[in-house]
Amino acid sequence: MRNDMVDHLVELGFSEYEAKAYLALLRESPATGYQLAKISGVPRSMIYEVLGKLTARGAAMKLRQDSGAKYAPVAPDEFLDHVEREHETLVASLRDELSSLHAIPDMEYVWNIEGHDNIMAKVEEMIEQASAYIYLSLLPATYPALRSSLERAIERGVQVILYSTDELDLPGGRVVATPVPQEAHERVEGLWLVLVVDGEEVLIGELLTKNQARASWTGSPLFVFVAEHHLRTDLYLPHVLALLGDQALEIIREEDRKLFAQAFESRLCG
Repeated sequence: MRNDMVDHLVELGFSEYEAKAYLALLRESPATGYQLAKISGVPRSMIYEVLGKLTARGAAMKLRQDSGAKYAPVAPDEFLDHVEREHETLVASLRDELSSLHAIPDMEYVWNIEGHDNIMAKVEEMIEQASAYIYLSLLPATYPALRSSLERAIERGVQVILYSTDELDLPGGRVVATPVPQEAHERVEGLWLVLVVDGEEVLIGELLTKNQARASWTGSPLFVFVAEHHLRTDLYLPHVLALLGDQALEIIREEDRKLFAQAFESRLCG
Protein backbone atom coordinates (compact mmCIF):
# COMPACT_ATOMS: atom_id res chain seq x y z
CA MET A 1 0.00 0.00 0.00
CA ARG A 2 1.49 3.33 -1.03
CA ASN A 3 2.65 5.29 2.00
CA ASP A 4 2.06 8.66 0.32
CA MET A 5 -1.65 7.87 -0.12
CA VAL A 6 -1.89 6.98 3.55
CA ASP A 7 -0.07 10.19 4.45
CA HIS A 8 -2.41 12.30 2.31
CA LEU A 9 -5.49 10.80 3.98
CA VAL A 10 -3.92 11.40 7.39
CA GLU A 11 -3.50 15.06 6.38
CA LEU A 12 -7.26 15.13 5.74
CA GLY A 13 -7.88 13.99 9.32
CA PHE A 14 -7.87 10.19 9.01
CA SER A 15 -6.00 8.08 11.55
CA GLU A 16 -3.38 5.79 10.03
CA TYR A 17 -5.64 2.76 10.57
CA GLU A 18 -8.62 4.54 8.99
CA ALA A 19 -6.51 5.45 5.96
CA LYS A 20 -5.28 1.88 5.53
CA ALA A 21 -8.77 0.44 5.92
CA TYR A 22 -10.29 2.85 3.37
CA LEU A 23 -7.59 2.14 0.80
CA ALA A 24 -8.03 -1.59 1.36
CA LEU A 25 -11.79 -1.26 0.76
CA LEU A 26 -11.09 0.52 -2.52
CA ARG A 27 -8.99 -2.45 -3.61
CA GLU A 28 -11.36 -5.19 -2.41
CA SER A 29 -15.02 -4.80 -1.47
CA PRO A 30 -17.46 -5.61 -0.16
CA ALA A 31 -15.52 -7.18 2.68
CA THR A 32 -16.16 -8.38 6.20
CA GLY A 33 -14.28 -6.92 9.07
CA TYR A 34 -12.21 -10.08 9.31
CA GLN A 35 -11.28 -9.94 5.62
CA LEU A 36 -10.46 -6.26 5.81
CA ALA A 37 -8.17 -6.73 8.81
CA LYS A 38 -6.17 -9.30 6.83
CA ILE A 39 -5.70 -7.16 3.70
CA SER A 40 -5.26 -3.75 5.40
CA GLY A 41 -2.89 -4.61 8.21
CA VAL A 42 -5.26 -3.11 10.80
CA PRO A 43 -5.34 -5.28 13.96
CA ARG A 44 -8.48 -7.43 14.24
CA SER A 45 -9.11 -5.97 17.68
CA MET A 46 -9.38 -2.51 16.13
CA ILE A 47 -11.00 -3.16 12.77
CA TYR A 48 -14.66 -2.69 13.74
CA GLU A 49 -13.94 0.51 15.64
CA VAL A 50 -12.07 1.79 12.58
CA LEU A 51 -14.92 0.79 10.25
CA GLY A 52 -17.40 2.55 12.51
CA LYS A 53 -15.38 5.76 12.26
CA LEU A 54 -15.10 5.45 8.46
CA THR A 55 -18.86 4.99 8.24
CA ALA A 56 -19.50 8.01 10.47
CA ARG A 57 -17.06 10.05 8.38
CA GLY A 58 -18.96 9.18 5.20
CA ALA A 59 -16.07 7.25 3.67
CA ALA A 60 -17.60 3.76 3.98
CA MET A 61 -20.99 2.01 3.98
CA LYS A 62 -22.18 -0.94 6.04
CA LEU A 63 -24.04 -3.53 3.93
CA ARG A 64 -26.30 -6.00 5.69
CA GLN A 65 -26.43 -9.31 3.85
CA ASP A 66 -27.73 -12.76 4.68
CA SER A 67 -24.17 -13.91 5.25
CA GLY A 68 -23.52 -11.06 7.71
CA ALA A 69 -22.40 -7.46 7.64
CA LYS A 70 -19.96 -6.35 4.99
CA TYR A 71 -18.42 -3.00 4.19
CA ALA A 72 -17.89 -1.05 0.96
CA PRO A 73 -16.16 2.27 0.29
CA VAL A 74 -17.91 5.45 -0.77
CA ALA A 75 -16.54 6.32 -4.23
CA PRO A 76 -13.47 8.58 -3.95
CA ASP A 77 -14.96 11.45 -6.03
CA GLU A 78 -18.14 11.46 -3.96
CA PHE A 79 -16.26 11.28 -0.67
CA LEU A 80 -13.72 13.98 -1.60
CA ASP A 81 -16.51 16.28 -2.81
CA HIS A 82 -18.11 15.84 0.60
CA VAL A 83 -14.80 16.61 2.36
CA GLU A 84 -14.29 19.68 0.19
CA ARG A 85 -17.74 21.03 1.02
CA GLU A 86 -17.13 20.41 4.73
CA HIS A 87 -13.84 22.29 4.63
CA GLU A 88 -15.36 25.21 2.70
CA THR A 89 -18.09 25.50 5.33
CA LEU A 90 -15.54 25.28 8.14
CA VAL A 91 -13.25 27.90 6.57
CA ALA A 92 -16.19 30.27 6.00
CA SER A 93 -17.29 29.84 9.60
CA LEU A 94 -13.77 30.40 10.93
CA ARG A 95 -13.34 33.45 8.73
CA ASP A 96 -16.35 35.10 10.36
CA GLU A 97 -15.43 34.00 13.89
CA LEU A 98 -11.77 35.04 13.64
CA SER A 99 -12.66 38.35 11.99
CA SER A 100 -14.76 39.22 15.02
CA LEU A 101 -11.64 38.85 17.18
CA HIS A 102 -9.74 41.18 14.85
CA ALA A 103 -11.57 44.19 16.25
CA ILE A 104 -8.69 44.69 18.69
CA PRO A 105 -5.91 47.01 17.39
CA ASP A 106 -3.37 45.32 15.12
CA MET A 107 0.00 44.61 16.68
CA GLU A 108 2.78 46.34 14.80
CA TYR A 109 5.57 43.92 14.09
CA VAL A 110 8.59 43.51 11.85
CA TRP A 111 9.00 40.39 9.74
CA ASN A 112 12.63 39.49 9.06
CA ILE A 113 13.29 37.68 5.77
CA GLU A 114 16.50 35.78 5.04
CA GLY A 115 17.85 34.95 1.56
CA HIS A 116 17.85 36.85 -1.72
CA ASP A 117 15.20 34.64 -3.41
CA ASN A 118 12.81 34.90 -0.45
CA ILE A 119 13.23 38.67 -0.38
CA MET A 120 12.58 39.01 -4.11
CA ALA A 121 9.48 36.81 -3.82
CA LYS A 122 8.08 39.13 -1.13
CA VAL A 123 8.97 42.23 -3.20
CA GLU A 124 7.13 40.83 -6.24
CA GLU A 125 4.12 39.99 -4.07
CA MET A 126 4.00 43.56 -2.74
CA ILE A 127 4.25 45.01 -6.24
CA GLU A 128 1.52 42.70 -7.57
CA GLN A 129 -0.82 43.76 -4.75
CA ALA A 130 -0.19 47.51 -5.12
CA SER A 131 -3.29 49.51 -6.05
CA ALA A 132 -2.28 53.19 -5.82
CA TYR A 133 1.45 53.90 -5.85
CA ILE A 134 4.90 52.37 -5.52
CA TYR A 135 8.11 54.05 -4.40
CA LEU A 136 11.11 51.83 -5.08
CA SER A 137 14.81 52.48 -4.65
CA LEU A 138 17.16 49.79 -5.97
CA LEU A 139 20.49 49.05 -7.56
CA PRO A 140 20.49 48.80 -11.37
CA ALA A 141 21.47 45.12 -11.21
CA THR A 142 18.27 44.33 -9.31
CA TYR A 143 15.95 46.05 -11.81
CA PRO A 144 15.68 43.38 -14.58
CA ALA A 145 14.17 40.81 -12.20
CA LEU A 146 11.40 43.25 -11.18
CA ARG A 147 10.75 45.02 -14.47
CA SER A 148 7.84 42.77 -15.56
CA SER A 149 6.07 43.16 -12.20
CA LEU A 150 6.50 46.93 -12.33
CA GLU A 151 5.19 47.10 -15.91
CA ARG A 152 2.09 45.11 -14.89
CA ALA A 153 1.53 47.52 -12.00
CA ILE A 154 1.70 50.46 -14.40
CA GLU A 155 -0.82 48.73 -16.70
CA ARG A 156 -3.18 48.49 -13.68
CA GLY A 157 -2.94 52.25 -13.23
CA VAL A 158 -0.50 52.17 -10.31
CA GLN A 159 1.86 55.16 -10.09
CA VAL A 160 5.45 53.87 -10.04
CA ILE A 161 8.38 56.06 -9.01
CA LEU A 162 11.75 54.36 -9.30
CA TYR A 163 15.03 55.60 -7.84
CA SER A 164 18.39 54.19 -8.86
CA THR A 165 22.00 55.19 -9.34
CA ASP A 166 21.65 54.98 -13.15
CA GLU A 167 18.98 55.79 -15.73
CA LEU A 168 16.56 52.88 -16.18
CA ASP A 169 13.98 52.28 -18.89
CA LEU A 170 10.47 52.01 -17.43
CA PRO A 171 7.79 53.27 -19.86
CA GLY A 172 4.87 54.80 -17.98
CA GLY A 173 6.84 55.06 -14.76
CA ARG A 174 8.94 57.86 -13.35
CA VAL A 175 12.66 57.15 -13.01
CA VAL A 176 14.88 59.33 -10.83
CA ALA A 177 18.59 58.74 -11.39
CA THR A 178 20.65 59.60 -8.34
CA PRO A 179 24.40 59.25 -8.98
CA VAL A 180 26.37 58.39 -5.85
CA PRO A 181 29.96 59.51 -5.13
CA GLN A 182 32.52 56.71 -5.06
CA GLU A 183 33.02 56.97 -1.31
CA ALA A 184 29.30 56.27 -0.71
CA HIS A 185 29.04 53.24 -3.02
CA GLU A 186 29.60 50.67 -0.27
CA ARG A 187 26.75 52.04 1.81
CA VAL A 188 24.41 52.19 -1.19
CA GLU A 189 25.18 48.63 -2.25
CA GLY A 190 24.67 47.41 1.31
CA LEU A 191 21.17 48.96 1.38
CA TRP A 192 20.23 47.53 -2.00
CA LEU A 193 16.45 47.90 -2.00
CA VAL A 194 13.75 50.01 -0.34
CA LEU A 195 10.11 49.51 -1.35
CA VAL A 196 7.01 51.37 -0.12
CA VAL A 197 3.58 50.31 -1.40
CA ASP A 198 0.38 52.36 -1.06
CA GLY A 199 1.66 54.04 2.11
CA GLU A 200 0.80 50.82 3.96
CA GLU A 201 3.89 48.60 3.96
CA VAL A 202 7.63 48.87 3.55
CA LEU A 203 10.44 46.42 2.83
CA ILE A 204 14.10 47.30 3.29
CA GLY A 205 16.71 44.92 1.88
CA GLU A 206 20.29 44.69 3.06
CA LEU A 207 23.30 42.82 1.64
CA LEU A 208 25.41 41.33 4.42
CA THR A 209 27.93 39.64 2.12
CA LYS A 210 28.10 38.95 -1.60
CA ASN A 211 25.88 35.86 -1.23
CA GLN A 212 23.90 36.68 1.90
CA ALA A 213 20.94 39.03 2.08
CA ARG A 214 18.28 39.89 4.59
CA ALA A 215 15.31 42.22 4.68
CA SER A 216 12.76 43.61 7.09
CA TRP A 217 9.08 44.07 6.23
CA THR A 218 6.52 45.94 8.30
CA GLY A 219 3.17 47.65 8.08
CA SER A 220 3.99 49.96 10.97
CA PRO A 221 2.71 53.44 10.00
CA LEU A 222 5.76 55.10 11.56
CA PHE A 223 8.29 53.00 9.62
CA VAL A 224 6.29 53.36 6.41
CA PHE A 225 6.16 57.15 6.83
CA VAL A 226 9.92 57.42 7.48
CA ALA A 227 10.80 55.23 4.47
CA GLU A 228 8.41 57.05 2.16
CA HIS A 229 9.67 60.42 3.35
CA HIS A 230 13.23 59.29 2.62
CA LEU A 231 12.35 58.19 -0.90
CA ARG A 232 10.26 61.25 -1.71
CA THR A 233 12.68 63.85 -0.36
CA ASP A 234 16.20 62.68 0.49
CA LEU A 235 16.88 61.18 -2.93
CA TYR A 236 16.13 64.52 -4.57
CA LEU A 237 18.82 66.31 -2.58
CA PRO A 238 21.62 65.56 -5.08
CA HIS A 239 19.57 67.30 -7.76
CA VAL A 240 18.93 70.25 -5.49
CA LEU A 241 22.62 70.54 -4.65
CA ALA A 242 23.56 70.27 -8.32
CA LEU A 243 21.18 73.11 -9.17
CA LEU A 244 22.54 75.25 -6.36
CA GLY A 245 26.15 74.71 -7.36
CA ASP A 246 28.51 76.93 -5.38
CA GLN A 247 25.55 78.62 -3.69
CA ALA A 248 25.22 75.46 -1.62
CA LEU A 249 28.30 76.53 0.32
CA GLU A 250 26.49 79.68 1.37
CA ILE A 251 23.17 78.03 2.19
CA ILE A 252 24.33 74.92 4.05
CA ARG A 253 25.73 75.62 7.48
CA GLU A 254 29.37 74.76 7.96
CA GLU A 255 28.64 72.22 10.71
CA ASP A 256 26.27 70.38 8.33
CA ARG A 257 28.58 70.30 5.31
CA LYS A 258 30.40 67.14 6.35
CA LEU A 259 27.10 65.26 6.65
CA PHE A 260 26.00 66.39 3.19
CA ALA A 261 29.42 65.63 1.76
CA GLN A 262 29.37 62.05 3.05
CA ALA A 263 26.12 61.43 1.28
CA PHE A 264 26.44 63.50 -1.87
CA GLU A 265 29.23 65.92 -2.78
CA SER A 266 32.66 65.78 -1.18
CA ARG A 267 33.45 69.23 -2.56
CA LEU A 268 31.02 70.78 -0.06
CA CYS A 269 33.70 70.40 2.55
CA GLY A 270 35.99 72.71 0.60
